[in-house]
Amino acid sequence: MYSAFSIANAFIERALARRIPDLSSMKLQKLMYFAQAHHLKRWGCPLFEDTFTRGRFGPTLPSILHQVKAYGTRPIAQTIRALSGDNDRDNWCTPTLPSKHVDAHHFIDQITSRYGGCSAQALSDLTHLPGSAWSHGGADGSPISNAMIRNDPTLPDEFNV
Repeated sequence: MYSAFSIANAFIERALARRIPDLSSMKLQKLMYFAQAHHLKRWGCPLFEDTFTRGRFGPTLPSILHQVKAYGTRPIAQTIRALSGDNDRDNWCTPTLPSKHVDAHHFIDQITSRYGGCSAQALSDLTHLPGSAWSHGGADGSPISNAMIRNDPTLPDEFNV
């Protein structure tokens, strides 16, 4: 399992390489959601550690939102940096997927191929379908459990790329 920051940075890196057009904060949130959902459906375990909440525009990771909200609807221009270590010194790092984790990179590429060309609004609309994990609470800020995401009937069990 990876950190949410490392998965977010994997998507941001692909956007900076022009493989994902217009990667806004909202679009990143939805790509993260679909990555987590498909990983849960395919392998029964989460891809990253974090909990989605029900936001106005669909599933949201507050930790990621805090890092990229300054971009608003503009494309994200750089990877996320985070403090690391357990001492009082400022020790900044850029969490990434190790290049030797080929399967994880391949999986992110599959999500990118399937969803990366969609607009942020189109991805948000997909998360709002009746019966979706998000729809069981609306935009009330409540958490969405991994079990609810895994059992979301609006997502295909598998997808072809």
